[in-house]
Amino acid sequence: MKTSWGSMAALSAALILGGFAPLPAQAAVPAPSPKDEMVKKYVDGCQGKPAKEADCDKIRKSAVEILKEDLLTLGSSANRSFLLSILPVFKSEEAELRVAAADALGMIGPQDSDVELLAPLANDPVPDVRKAVSQMFSQGKGSEIKLLSQRTMTWHGGLTPDTPADPGKYSLPVAPDSTYLFYASAVAHGRVSYITKKSLEPTMAFFKGKSKRGPLKPEEFNTLFRYQLSDEQEAREKIWKQVSDENNKQMAALQKDASNQPAAFEKIMQLQAETMNQRLVEQSDQLRPDLFASPAIFVLEERQIGQRSYPTRYVVLYQDKALKSTGYRLSWMTVPDEAIKTVQVASLTREREEEARKKENEANRKRAEELDALTKKKDEAEKKKFKKGQEDLEKALGF
Repeated sequence: MKTSWGSMAALSAALILGGFAPLPAQAAVPAPSPKDEMVKKYVDGCQGKPAKEADCDKIRKSAVEILKEDLLTLGSSANRSFLLSILPVFKSEEAELRVAAADALGMIGPQDSDVELLAPLANDPVPDVRKAVSQMFSQGKGSEIKLLSQRTMTWHGGLTPDTPADPGKYSLPVAPDSTYLFYASAVAHGRVSYITKKSLEPTMAFFKGKSKRGPLKPEEFNTLFRYQLSDEQEAREKIWKQVSDENNKQMAALQKDASNQPAAFEKIMQLQAETMNQRLVEQSDQLRPDLFASPAIFVLEERQIGQRSYPTRYVVLYQDKALKSTGYRLSWMTVPDEAIKTVQVASLTREREEEARKKENEANRKRAEELDALTKKKDEAEKKKFKKGQEDLEKALGF
């Protein structure tokens, strides 16, 4: 399908009147059509105003539908020259247009050369836009764009803008010149992520000055707090199961009522999104080497719960390969102390049993070493005795 700029009159008008982008110098402004007039009416009289004013709600819906159609027409051309024409739409206040712009770019097909330009689009405060941008990356070609798709993957949806978490609420320090990452943060799971303009070294120095321990390599951290992390994970899974069971009961009740099928479907989608988001959190905790380089962990707070000291606040610092920036994740414990204490009872038993096995293995090892040393000593004595006897015999025979 051949798409000329002149055929995109409505979109052009919206971009120009909205202050987003100029028409190409060589493009002639086409005669206004009814669609152009509708878009102009929206931009001139309704954009940025409450829907209740005049007929703005109706005008807005019509204008957005027109512009969405134009965007998808541009995308269906698969013409990369339209990429720069579509990008300004991401400055629009209309989330639906930003979603359509992401869909259009997905049809055109982003490439590795576009990564620096497109990466910031994934951090839109509106969940539906973030999902559309992540899906757009997945339609691209090239190793870097695919990596960006995996880094920005999200299952959370909706048109209500998210608000960045307040780190001060959780007593967490934020490094200078940092940008909050909506798609890599999950407050319900005790995770918020940032990228910073600073390089790795000054950011590491910043967190070192705020920490109780660190920097630790991930394997050191996991070994040092092996039982604590296991307790937290087990307690979290038990709580999650209780929530899932309750959600399943609610869905079952909704499904029995034919009048509530839309509500049941929405609840199912919500539960699936929550499950997938939990998996994404778990995957990010694994610090995949293809996504995160040079990871270092700083323990910001340790707190005694029951019979163990737990890292209740810590930061994971890394080089973010997909975003080509220094990044970090602030983590804090979201599981109640009582839940930790409950699972701790069994894990303390496992720890004591493991320590007993270690001691037994160590004792067996020492006994084996002593037996081996004794055997070697005996063998050496036997060899010396044999050699001495052989020498005496040789002397007696006159050799």
